[in-house]
Amino acid sequence: MTRTDSTAPKLDEDDPIKVLFDMASYWATIWGLIAICLWLEHEVLKRLDIESASVRVAILLVSTPAIFLATVTRIQKNPKARLILERARYVVILVAAALLGAYLHANHKDDSYENALRDGAVLSCLKMASCKAAATEYANTR
Repeated sequence: MTRTDSTAPKLDEDDPIKVLFDMASYWATIWGLIAICLWLEHEVLKRLDIESASVRVAILLVSTPAIFLATVTRIQKNPKARLILERARYVVILVAAALLGAYLHANHKDDSYENALRDGAVLSCLKMASCKAAATEYANTR
């Protein structure tokens, strides 16, 4: 009897790293789709010149879940779209990691002792004219 199942090696579903990555990528993809739906609807509402913020919020609260569910239903029915979404999970995780890294880099506060020494040296050097001149000359020749 011939076997019809795939001969590709199967990953162990008990691997906690794989399970964690799968959960994170699915949820990040879902929230990414919701964010895209909200953004697109917001752009449409801006172009329709709806002035009232409460009307905008009401429309967004009603239409976003409807659009999201319609999109998910169509993705589930189309195998090619499902494959694209499975592959897009990795891109979503990479984008989320890049955004998190950029945010952490922008908001990083270095409270180390070396940083305090550097700041103190810069502030004290600004008070001495000869030190400031030497630092400026060093910076200009570098």
